[in-house]
Parts: sequence; C-alpha cells; structure tokens
Amino acid sequence: MLRLKEGECVRIVDRPVTAADVKSGLFYNHYRNLAGTVFKLYGAGQTQQAAIDVMHETLPPEVAERHRELTDRLRAGLTGEARRNSGPGGENEFRLRYVVLVAVSDLARHKS
Repeated sequence: MLRLKEGECVRIVDRPVTAADVKSGLFYNHYRNLAGTVFKLYGAGQTQQAAIDVMHETLPPEVAERHRELTDRLRAGLTGEARRNSGPGGENEFRLRYVVLVAVSDLARHKS
C-alpha cells in the first residue's frame, strides 16, 4: 500500500469506474489522470482516503472552463481593497482550489 504524507505530489490512476465506486462516491470518470498534491489524509489502512488539491492544468477542458468561470465570478464579487489585493500575480492572489476526495489505493506518486 502507498504511504503518503501531506504535500506529496500524486496522480489519480486511470481505470474504469466500478459499481463500488458509485456506491462510495470516491472515484468518478473525470478523476482519471488528475494530478495534484495531498491536501489531507483521512483514516488508515485499506480504507484510507486523501483529499487532493488538483493542479488546474490537469483538469478536463470542460471542467477547467467551469472552474475558471466560477473563479472569475467570485473574484468579480469582491469589493474594494479585497479586489485590489487579489489580482493575478499579486501577493494575495485569489485562487479557488479544486479538491477531490479519493481512496489512497487509487493514487500513484507523481513528479511535479
């Protein structure tokens, strides 16, 4: 079994979705081949789960577009100083995370 620490780079495996996945809600077709960093680990052993902070460039095009649109809408809703401080490239750049929860058994180490 893969032993992970928070902050490690991982990739979600490419495999077909099973009936058990539908029941658990831990694996979906659009999760295949996503890469990111381990944000948080839950549980232990065979049932351990990991929250993965997904790198936006690995998102499927249609999901990436929805994510960009939502980020832009939320940034547009900021007011005053918060808007000025959240601009692209700024120290406090507004970044909406895309985090998914998966079984650790569906992860592989990934070089960033």
